[in-house]
Amino acid sequence: MFLRTSKLATAIVLFLATGCAKVPPDPIPKLLKNKPAAVFVFLSPDCPLSQNYSPTLNHLRSQFQPNGIEFYAVFAGKPFVDDFIATYKITSPVLMDSDFRLADFFGATKTPEAFVVDPNGNFIYKGAIDNRAPELGQQRTVITEHYLLDALNSIVQHQTLRLKQTPSVGCFIERRTD
Repeated sequence: MFLRTSKLATAIVLFLATGCAKVPPDPIPKLLKNKPAAVFVFLSPDCPLSQNYSPTLNHLRSQFQPNGIEFYAVFAGKPFVDDFIATYKITSPVLMDSDFRLADFFGATKTPEAFVVDPNGNFIYKGAIDNRAPELGQQRTVITEHYLLDALNSIVQHQTLRLKQTPSVGCFIERRTD
């Protein structure tokens, strides 16, 4: 279930105002205006798939940033991310979602999981980065579907997206109840 545009902007502004540790270099309202899209990817330092996808995400960011599309690495909960960022050379601005507000808003349940929104805050794409992992614990040697890449190419080329949602495979976003 996707929420309305104004709720996205409000949720992100509230999230930033309530204490995330690291924020993107540009204010979120600027991100949602005059940009073809923004990509929020939920990651976890302990998730092997998050580790494996880091080079792919860095490459996609470098490929699409010249087109005005920014990527954000979102870490839900209170993980220790500094070593992960350094080890996997994360180039995207990092958002710390310590209270799970962004995870709740986006409906993120796994890492890695990508969400693409347009300048009005409408969801364009939600789901897996590609079909590298058909199931948890399995990986293909040849990737045959590039879901996030295809979505971003469609945006840049002003074409209709073939897929707007795919199931994510990865580590569950764990919530502590203490």
